[in-house]
Parts: sequence; C-alpha cells; structure tokens
Amino acid sequence: MDEVLWEARERPMPDRDAIDAIITASARAQRGTADHPGLVEVAAALVVLGAVRLNLDQTEARLLNTAQASGMSFDQIAAIFGLSAEAALERYRQLKPRLDEPAAPPPPPLPGRATARDEPNWLHRPTVDQPIWDELDDEDWGTCAGQ
Repeated sequence: MDEVLWEARERPMPDRDAIDAIITASARAQRGTADHPGLVEVAAALVVLGAVRLNLDQTEARLLNTAQASGMSFDQIAAIFGLSAEAALERYRQLKPRLDEPAAPPPPPLPGRATARDEPNWLHRPTVDQPIWDELDDEDWGTCAGQ
C-alpha cells in the first residue's frame, strides 16, 4: 500500500486517511461489496492510531504549558475545556508523562505552508515570567486551581 501511495502521490498517506481507509474497507466488506481488510492492515491502522493519539496528547500537553506560560490561569483553561478544575487537572496529570514518550518526527510541511522555523522568535518565548506546568510539582497545583 505504501509503495502504491508513494508512486501515485509521492508521499505517504496521512495518518487519519490511512485509518479511515481501513474503516471504509471494512464497511464495504460488511455490505458485501469488497473483501475485508487483512489483519496486518488492521493492526497497522491500530499502530498508526496509537501514534496519532500520542502526538495529539503531547501537543495538548505542550499547548497547556504554553497557555499557562502566556498568563492564563488554570481555572480559565479548565473553563475553555468545559471541565471542572479537578477534571482538567486530572487530564493534565495523565498527559504530562506522555511528553517523555518517543514520538515519530512530524511530517514535512506541505508546499507553500509556513513552518515554526519561519515564524519570528518572539512567538516561541513565554511572555510571563512564571513557571510552566511542567515545572510545577503536584503540591503546587492546589494554588494554581484556586484551592
């Protein structure tokens, strides 16, 4: 499959599209209009899903750090998510260890799209002199959540 995609598109299929292709193939098979995807293809889609989930979890954790470093309070961030402060705190505690898990490098940018390297340096610096969530211990969370 990767070889065909490389020849046809000169790049691998995006992760979400690859997962959706397996789901679509299975739906067609259940309707009797195609063969079921093989176990290897389904297993590969599950592996890709795990990698996508890891990438999204790491992105969310980094964005939470960025929001806090930008001066947003933990209560404000929790309100944006529509969660209680306790639920948002638990979510962050689950995400934080995922930052240390190895992830695949991001795909190359599409032609004509800006990358982080193209952005001015000031976009990557915290504007508020306070610790980011990664630097806080669990004891510090009580003060961040207004407890």
